[in-house]
Amino acid sequence: MSKSELIKLSGWAFILGGFSFAAILTGSDLFAIPGSEISAILLAVGLLGLRARYGEHVGGFSRASLLLGASGPILLVIVIAMGLSGILTETQITEGLWVLLFGGPAISLLGVSLFGLAALSSQPMPRMNWLPFFAGIWYPAVYFFLAGYLFTHDGEYPGQYHAAMQIIFLIQFLALCALGAVLVSDTPQEMTTV
Repeated sequence: MSKSELIKLSGWAFILGGFSFAAILTGSDLFAIPGSEISAILLAVGLLGLRARYGEHVGGFSRASLLLGASGPILLVIVIAMGLSGILTETQITEGLWVLLFGGPAISLLGVSLFGLAALSSQPMPRMNWLPFFAGIWYPAVYFFLAGYLFTHDGEYPGQYHAAMQIIFLIQFLALCALGAVLVSDTPQEMTTV
């Protein structure tokens, strides 16, 4: 696969990752958990393409943060393996550790956010250098708030914040689609093959 094909594929992966991420909005575990897992994988592919496209224009911190983000699916594998092996009990999961199932996209999007912070100063993209930060910050912020809330409230879900979380996830979806569209359209001419 050529570099330009990887970049275009990663743009589409961000867009599809946004759609699978939107499954979290359903509120149904039947859709939300697989959507979270698929989203983490697609976002990891998107991050690798983002790194391939802009990695040479940013510092080591940005390249490392994109690799950190690409490791998001590893958390999912660990959590699923712990559940299947009996390390995580049903009681632990119902008391709040279920939030770990949604950690993969949080890690991936945290990587996008960290890259976005660096992109604000290094300006690697021809336009919309604010978009990676904007596309990445929403879900990790909600995820870490929710994890903290569950920890301090004995696993009780904060229903009073549900509508706000839905709006934030919708913003996340739109921003991921926009970031994917930028990657799809921003393959330099010297990279394209005829």
